[in-house]
This record gives sequence, structure tokens and C-alpha cells, in this order.
Amino acid sequence: MNQNIRRITDGAMMIAIIGAVLLADRQLAGSISSMALFLFPLPMVFYTAKYGLKNSGAVLAAMLVLVFILGTPQSMFFVGCESVIGTIYGAGVHNKTESRRILLRTLVLAGLVELLAMVVFASFFGYDITAEIGEYQNILSMITKDTGAVLPETFLSENSLRTLFVISAVMTGVLEGFITHMMARLMLKRMRFPLPPSTPLDQYYPPKWSGYAALAMMMAYYYSMAKPFSSGAVNTALQAMGTAGMMYLVVYGFISILILTPRMFPRAARWIALISILLVFMASLVLAVSGFLYITTDIHERICKGGNYASEA
Repeated sequence: MNQNIRRITDGAMMIAIIGAVLLADRQLAGSISSMALFLFPLPMVFYTAKYGLKNSGAVLAAMLVLVFILGTPQSMFFVGCESVIGTIYGAGVHNKTESRRILLRTLVLAGLVELLAMVVFASFFGYDITAEIGEYQNILSMITKDTGAVLPETFLSENSLRTLFVISAVMTGVLEGFITHMMARLMLKRMRFPLPPSTPLDQYYPPKWSGYAALAMMMAYYYSMAKPFSSGAVNTALQAMGTAGMMYLVVYGFISILILTPRMFPRAARWIALISILLVFMASLVLAVSGFLYITTDIHERICKGGNYASEA
């Protein structure tokens, strides 16, 4: 088959897939676009990975027009943004960009989409975030009154809950981006695409400055909780940064336990995953400290590459 005809046929197929899914989504009251959003980038991932960014512009434009015709306002926004993410992801694969950079782009873009959606829908559909926060405050107040639990007043404040809303939206996007990455790699491998090699988790070294930056963000968070600033915007910004910094350290603390503990205590390897999950919910600060040490010291290299030296230490 002529290459141009094949390219047009593949593009029409990708557009048809999105059109069929959009029609099914309308019949199911938007459940697909709200529950399986991570699947929508895949058609453009395939097409752009095969033909490159230059040849994908027309297909992306046609897909956005189709979304405008068949989609609801909500699906128009989400599916359009996810198609753009798929195009950028596929372009990275086509250009043989390092897998870590492709993943980082995907996570950042997916988080921004969810954050932007919160703002867009709040203004477009009349979704009142302030009223929603007030409802959560009432629910938490009732729970503390009925159970006798004591929560800090700063936790029940509007700024704290607004920060949690923002963080939850961003983390939802990050999770969707990660699932998209895993699904895309699985799909492209099955189609025998030449993929850039992934960096094994135990060979990835985060920059040391990121550990100190995350710790500083955590300290700013605790300071803003202990001595709130007069400006609510400053408190919200510091709390959002601090939550992000702590989550960064907790993630690497989780990774450090999964990687390093079985090397030091082989007999406990079967219990490491369960212990790590329990620590996330019961002692996240311990994980944050472990993550800080994992990033800023040479413990990773000593244990993973030290061999007998690690066992003697």
C-alpha cells in the first residue's frame, strides 16, 4: 500500500475510534470520559509515534473537530486535552526521546489538565468550590464532635481544605498520566515499535538538590500551619508546596524501603511491600525522612553496588 494512503487510512481509523468512544460515552452519561480518561491519548500516541509530529497535525485537528461535534462540554475539554497529550507523547517516542523525559512531560501535562479543569468547570458550570469546602468543614466538624477526635483548627480552615482540593486534583492527573504511560508502552511494545529503554528503578538517582528543596518546602508548610501569614494566598501557596514536597519525599521513602531493605534483610523481603504500604498511612513522616536520606546521601549506591561493604556496614 502506498505510504500516503496508509497514513491517511491510519489517521481515519484513529479518528473513527475516538468518534465511536464519544458516542458510547454520551449514551453512558459521560462515564467513560470520567472513569477511563487515560485511554483517550492512546490513538494519537500510536499515530504520532508512527508518523511523527509533522504528519499528525491534520489528524489532531480533525479529531478536535469531531470532539466538538459529538462531545459534551466536559468531554470536549478532557478528550481534547488528552489527545494533545497523546500527540506529545507519541512525538517523543518517534524522536527517540529518553523514556524518563517522556514520562515527566506526560505527568506534568496530565496534572495541569486536572488543575485547569477545576478552574474551568468552577467558572463554566457554576461549580462553587467555596460552598464545597464549607460542606467538608461541616462534615469534619460533625465527625470530630461525634467521635471526640481533636483536629487542629488550621486543618479545618478554608485555606487548608482548598489546598487539599488542589493537591487531590493534581495527583489525580499525575496518576492518570502514569497509567497512560504504562498503557502506551504496553501497546507500542505489542506493535513492535522501537521504544527508548526505561531506566530501572534501582539505577535511577534523583538529584540531591531535589531532596533539600522538598525538605525546605515541608518546613515552610509546618511554619505556615504553626504561624499562619495574614495573607490567605501565601498560606495556600506554602501549604500546597509543602504537601507536594512531603509527597515527593514519601514516594522516595517508599522506593527506598522496597529497594534497599530486601538487600539488607533478604528474609524479610516478602513482607516489605506490606510494611511500606502501612507506613504510608500510619507513619508518613518516617517515610519522608527515609526518602530524604535516600536522595541526599550515598546510601543507595553503597547498598546497591557495595556488595559485601554494604552488609558489613
